[in-house]
Amino acid sequence: MAYDQTNRILRIDTDLGRDAAVLTELVGHDSISKPFLFKIRFATAAEDDQVRKLLGTNVALWFGQPGDPADGPTGGERRVVHGRFRRLVMSATSRAGEREWQAEVVPQIWFLSSTSDLRIFQEKTVVEIIEEILKIHHVENFSIKTLENYPKIGYCVQYRESALDFICRLMEQYGLFFWHEHEIGRHTLMISDHNSTTFPAPFPELEVRSSLHRYGITELEDEFNVGSGTWTMRDFNFETPSNDLEVTDPTHVDVAETKKRELYDYPGLYPDKGAGKALARVQIQAEEVLYSRRRGEGVISGMDAGMRVRIAPPPTNTAAEKEYLLTEVRHEAKDYSHWTTDRWSGRDPEEPFYRNAFSCIPNKVPFRSQRRTPKPFVHGPQTAIVTGPKGEEIYTDKYARVKVQFHWDRLGRKDERSSCWVRVSQSWAGSGYGFIQIPRIGQEVIVDFLEGDPDRPIITGRVYNAEQMPPHGLPGAAVKSGLKSNSTKGGGGSNELTFDDTKGKEQTYFHSQYNHVGVIQNDETRTIVKGNRSITVQTGTHTETIKGDTKITVVTGAYTHGVATKTATRLSKQKSTLASTDADVLITAKTQIKLHVGDSSITMLADGTITIHGKNISILGDDSVTVSSKKVQITGSEEAKIGVGAQSTVYDKQKVGTSGAAINSAAVGQHEITGAIVKIN
Repeated sequence: MAYDQTNRILRIDTDLGRDAAVLTELVGHDSISKPFLFKIRFATAAEDDQVRKLLGTNVALWFGQPGDPADGPTGGERRVVHGRFRRLVMSATSRAGEREWQAEVVPQIWFLSSTSDLRIFQEKTVVEIIEEILKIHHVENFSIKTLENYPKIGYCVQYRESALDFICRLMEQYGLFFWHEHEIGRHTLMISDHNSTTFPAPFPELEVRSSLHRYGITELEDEFNVGSGTWTMRDFNFETPSNDLEVTDPTHVDVAETKKRELYDYPGLYPDKGAGKALARVQIQAEEVLYSRRRGEGVISGMDAGMRVRIAPPPTNTAAEKEYLLTEVRHEAKDYSHWTTDRWSGRDPEEPFYRNAFSCIPNKVPFRSQRRTPKPFVHGPQTAIVTGPKGEEIYTDKYARVKVQFHWDRLGRKDERSSCWVRVSQSWAGSGYGFIQIPRIGQEVIVDFLEGDPDRPIITGRVYNAEQMPPHGLPGAAVKSGLKSNSTKGGGGSNELTFDDTKGKEQTYFHSQYNHVGVIQNDETRTIVKGNRSITVQTGTHTETIKGDTKITVVTGAYTHGVATKTATRLSKQKSTLASTDADVLITAKTQIKLHVGDSSITMLADGTITIHGKNISILGDDSVTVSSKKVQITGSEEAKIGVGAQSTVYDKQKVGTSGAAINSAAVGQHEITGAIVKIN
């Protein structure tokens, strides 16, 4: 069945065909930065299954004043709204082969509200993020025109929220807004940050008129509101921790005591004062939008949110603003003229009509949306896996930060681009001192979020899992605690400090895989209460360098210094003393003992031979010197002398001379004196 929509103020075109339905009622809400919504009623003779298939398809609605031209290259004087069906309600009854339907028509962007995602954006501006989201969700027609320059956002997360909520909250934060422009066959999403990029009205200046007029306003009122006068924010940047990042932006609205009322917030989510001032300006401008607005009613169907209109000032205030930006328009129309009687109620239909209501602000006031879209809140910590470049085991920056991949991230590639640099909590962090342990690639870490903000992750802990198991087998080694590292790259070694708390076998175990270097600036004291102390150098050399005195005291027990192989050498640049204060000094050797000083030496051999060698040898005894042996031989190559005081016996190569004050020669037995010549005085 075809309907004649030529002379009607309402018209509808769907995939059923140009005249396959008749539009009877329309109520539409169109606001800046909100998807428009048109609730309609239409009748059609099409099969129910065909109508149900309209869900999600395109639809065009025309509406205007009675008598407006119906057609033309752009739909004539009647304005067109292009959108998509999001809801259909079928009436329970049909009459004369027709059924009435209720429907809701929305823009394509509304369908982004039926999605949900978790997605990470890095080093992109707010405009680039919005554009990427629109392309991901196949928004066909959109235009972004901005006058401001936006900095790159280091890390931004769409977190468990719809794509529509995500881009709306970004626009609210940075001062962007959107509206729709319609034409036959399509609607275009327009995004901007300045009133000048909105579109001018295609009709002349509007006036308040007491009667209906094509370009007249029947009702008009001005509304003024008290708001906040100052927006103040603070933040903290760990890269410039001493910088004061507080920013304040006062309102331009001149209302009594307004500037005394401050809105203060933390954190402002900006890295420096320049970025903070821009965000504060956006928020105070959003307050200023609420200060002054105009509300009106009329019959101008061509009004659209996002349109600039001119309104003639009233006679009582000729200095009033003339140019306004429409922020909200409500359309209402009915046309049951297709039937001579209302076949649904049996009554004569009311006259077709169109009317609207609108709100607007002075165009000189920058439009900014209120921050009504909440940012998702992370209600607790998560775990993630540390990531980095392929082939690396540790990947960090100068702040000991690491990259991670969250378990919900289905787009990350587990590499150095998986996340922003994430700060790591250490047990102690000072200026050039503290504790440092950098999570390694593949390890599982606990990630919390500052203020519950998904854009502000911080690592607060680490946990084991089936691929990253503890260093000691559990639960058997539950008595052990400590730390153990892993040699990098490739593993196969470790440094370790382990405490074994087994009762009666308590132990502290320290292991260095390669070198162990210890530096003590003052004293070191070690006390072994009982038991033994052992130092074993399995290969290599044991060297101790003492720049001072060394004292070893054995209070009880013995002191043994043994060399299993090769030579034991003790060197002293100055005097060396070996003494026993209360007992003996015993020096033993298996083959020989030799004392050597310059050209002098004493050599003791294992066979009992003792050799004393030197240029001059003196044996002195204060009381006596005893030389006793089975055989005693005293020889001199030039001379041998034995004497006491003036008495002496001298042996040389020629003779033996004995002299003294008195000489006594006696024998118990035979006393024989022989010689070639014997003289007796």
